[in-house]
Amino acid sequence: MSSELQGHGITLRRLVEADADALTRILADHEVGQWWEGYDRTRVLDELIAEGDGESYGIVVDGALVGLIQYYEQDDPDYRHAGIDLFVDPAGHRKGIGRSAVLVLIGHLIDGLGHHRVIIDPSVENTRSIAFFTSLGFREVGTLRKYERHADGTWGDNLLLELLAEDLVS
Repeated sequence: MSSELQGHGITLRRLVEADADALTRILADHEVGQWWEGYDRTRVLDELIAEGDGESYGIVVDGALVGLIQYYEQDDPDYRHAGIDLFVDPAGHRKGIGRSAVLVLIGHLIDGLGHHRVIIDPSVENTRSIAFFTSLGFREVGTLRKYERHADGTWGDNLLLELLAEDLVS
């Protein structure tokens, strides 16, 4: 993993334990927490900061951590692609931060790691996220029924969106 990626006025940097409080605070905000349920400091440390199946970066603007973007890779050569996810502090919404973070990470995934396809799977109810990703060139593939378990134990549907490298809108 590259320790830092830059572009479009932002820096994506490797997360450290000291980021746990800021990320937990962002996740506690209803605008973020309704889509990223059940995160406390322990879960942030275990699942977002500790390395897992993919790579997580802090989104930094003017020296402040304002969100997280992460990816995972399917590296089977016959199905090779990457999946991404992100959240941004609501104070930074509608300021181009999420767009910049996605463009920087997708540039790394396509140009640096050789992926030709990137996916994301927001809740079907997260119309704001769906509109955001379609504005970047992602296209709807279909609904993943009962795909994601909510904090209350129920299952929710998610929308699979994909972006081919040639469809990226910058």
